[in-house]
Amino acid sequence: MDNLTSSPQLVFPNVPDDFCPSGNWTEVFQAFVDEVLVNGTINVPGLGDVTPAQITSINDQLQSQQNEIDALDTKVDAIDARVETLENDLVSVRTGNAGIPAGDSTEAISFSSPLPSANYGVSIQPVGTATSAAAGKYILATGQTTSGFTIRINDNPSTVTSLRWMAIHQG
Repeated sequence: MDNLTSSPQLVFPNVPDDFCPSGNWTEVFQAFVDEVLVNGTINVPGLGDVTPAQITSINDQLQSQQNEIDALDTKVDAIDARVETLENDLVSVRTGNAGIPAGDSTEAISFSSPLPSANYGVSIQPVGTATSAAAGKYILATGQTTSGFTIRINDNPSTVTSLRWMAIHQG
């Protein structure tokens, strides 16, 4: 197998013509393993061209690379933990969409989980087909709490069917 383009091969001797073991299946299979399979070889093209020193060097390089990967994994885990802490402690965001009727109304917004304090900013965006000149007035009412806020809606046209909102708390 000097051809380096050949595939690796498993080579086993032919089963002898007189091979006829007796006994139960376990004994027959063991006889087959002992007489035929044990004499098999694996031919890998070019394997004889690699020295033991090169194999040792390759194994050392692989171990070094694995150590670097493990160290990077540890650093990534630490960064993930820091980002999660920053997200939880420094910036909290709640978002949603509230359906609204035409005309004047108020819409109470409740968060699925409270913010750390009632000191947060709110963004309100009308959703629909009204132009900016025809859009209503959407005002944050006083009295926002850690669990929500109220939007006062004036002159809402029927073409604005909902408000997209976002509350951002920065600690």
